Amino acid sequence: MKDKNLKAGDVAISRAGHDAGRVYLIVKIVGEDFCLAVDGKIRKLDNPKVKRFKHLDKIDERADLAESLDKAKITDKAVSAELKNYSKQGR
Repeated sequence: MKDKNLKAGDVAISRAGHDAGRVYLIVKIVGEDFCLAVDGKIRKLDNPKVKRFKHLDKIDERADLAESLDKAKITDKAVSAELKNYSKQGR
């Protein structure tokens, strides 16, 4: 599902590029077509990946993660653990 309405806290899967199939947490929206995404392992909170919306498919909205991002109370380990659940679902 192409979704240009991604927001911080959404979980998305990469559709294109060398990271196709990788699950990301959206941490920030940058401009009209880009966002910053992390996976907690390769792309950590201190070095997020810039992704185009058109290369991502939204798979879930996580208000709890969005709130943690706003308060800066989330770690790379927590992000990785949360996203592992989506990887196991085969999405």
